[in-house]
Amino acid sequence: MLKRFPNSVILYNIAGASNAALMQFDAAIESYKQALRIKPDYADAYYNMGVALNDKGNPEAAIECYKQALRINPDYFKAYNNMGVALNYKSDPEAAIESYKQALRINPDYADAYNNMGVALNDNGDPEAAIESYKQALRINPDYADAYNNMGSALKDKGDLEEAIDNYKQALRIKPDYAEGYSNLGAAQLLLNHTEQAIASYEKAISLKKDLNTAISGLGMVLLKKGEHSEGLDKLRHGDGSILFNIKSGISIK
Repeated sequence: MLKRFPNSVILYNIAGASNAALMQFDAAIESYKQALRIKPDYADAYYNMGVALNDKGNPEAAIECYKQALRINPDYFKAYNNMGVALNYKSDPEAAIESYKQALRINPDYADAYNNMGVALNDNGDPEAAIESYKQALRINPDYADAYNNMGSALKDKGDLEEAIDNYKQALRIKPDYAEGYSNLGAAQLLLNHTEQAIASYEKAISLKKDLNTAISGLGMVLLKKGEHSEGLDKLRHGDGSILFNIKSGISIK
């Protein structure tokens, strides 16, 4: 199609999205750049190139792309949301929070921005504010499994383990194949010394996602606690050691 229509910015944008979906990020970025050579004020191409750059592990360049998209379209609330994701990725949660707030000024019913802001607030050491942000996301979208999962992690950070477990279970009611939710549930159960329940949760997580290192490591820790040292150490060697890590899921890039 591009041979027939070499000046179609829409086709270049689609080609970029297709390459990005295949994790061929360099090819995707080149397609977006070609679209911008033809139409320099194409905000969507800057936005999509930012997504590809962040997925490639280059948040600085992604942020510049989102800024370019916002210069062209100041009301591009999704660009503010994704810029927040990139800022939090580069360990700047305060700037990320401001970016999410700007997205919400433009679109107050943007559940993804509330969820992502909750992650940044929790990373910034404010689990109480994070919980309120997750609650806002859930008022907008009551079936938002990621928000329940992330709220569980914030509650766990506060030491409210029973309430954290309730939130993980709610996430799993909505999304029964949620491997990260089962892993987080296992971590909270382990902290409460609910050994058999923790084992069941970790095993379920691994059955859903065989390479989920936090679940593998967590299961290893529980087995060590039970005195099953050989199997426990084997699991820990295969995991990443992040035994009680909170998996913050659903950082929403749209």
